[in-house]
Amino acid sequence: MRFALTLVVSVALLGCIDPGNVEADGGRIRVNCDTFSTTWPVEVVDLSGMAVAGADVTAINDTTMSKKSTGKTDNRGIALIDGKVVGDGPVTVTATFNGLTSNSGRFTFTPSECSGSIVEPRDLRLQLQR
Repeated sequence: MRFALTLVVSVALLGCIDPGNVEADGGRIRVNCDTFSTTWPVEVVDLSGMAVAGADVTAINDTTMSKKSTGKTDNRGIALIDGKVVGDGPVTVTATFNGLTSNSGRFTFTPSECSGSIVEPRDLRLQLQR
């Protein structure tokens, strides 16, 4: 008898617990996340440190060697790398302008559920070399 009473009370108390986001059919509400919704800045400068507009910037995923994001710098010398295009993992970035090539820079993209991508470093500066 004591066991039966304990069981009834336990089942009754379960009804008082807030189950969180539950749909009418009893299923949980689905959370849809876009893990690569962010672009990352790359700055290109000349030997004197001035911004270079119109430089070609290429980012290649080091793991696949086939995923690549390309773009041109704007009037502030900034190009944006698209995380959706290059994918996760280490990425090598270079820039060229009028026959000059920059040093290589590296990003590491890590997908993060529901908060965009995590990238290290947050931004990158490439300097054109002679």
